[in-house]
Amino acid sequence: MRKEILLVLFVCSVLIGCAMAAVPDANQTVAANTTTTVTTAPQLIGGNMGTYLVTSNVEGANVTFDSDYKGIITGGQLAVPVYTTGTPYRTITVQAPGYQIATVNITQYPAANQTVDVPVTLVPLAAANTTEVQANATAPATVSTEMTTAMAPVSPAPTKSGSLPFAALGAFVVLGIFAIRSRR
Repeated sequence: MRKEILLVLFVCSVLIGCAMAAVPDANQTVAANTTTTVTTAPQLIGGNMGTYLVTSNVEGANVTFDSDYKGIITGGQLAVPVYTTGTPYRTITVQAPGYQIATVNITQYPAANQTVDVPVTLVPLAAANTTEVQANATAPATVSTEMTTAMAPVSPAPTKSGSLPFAALGAFVVLGIFAIRSRR
């Protein structure tokens, strides 16, 4: 009776492990049928590049485009390369400790090999309490025809292996225990 219970538990754990291995992870490639392969990994956009040059009066301020973190203001500026064929960003947010968060609506988009200047002035929190600051200012855009930086291609995130190897290891461990117990 005890061996049957252990055998049922073993079979259930192997089935659960195999079922978990059959479900793809977020970045795993899935075969839909014998002729078509569907991939869920992020695809690179490619195409021409332009640049947003974000300038700020606060050194070390953090810059995000929509909700994508892009970097830190160094030397009063941050160059952010973008694909001209990609989905355009809508807002730029610049923030630093002790300063009011500044959000700028993007109204100008760079063409191939062009730079759009986006000046952002951060206001100290003490001054922000006495002076009303427009939170959603429209960025004046100045277009220049020089590319400041180039973006290196980003490779997709690695895929995780399934749990099938762990299920097989568990099966061999249980079979080994059964073999040892049956010899006694």
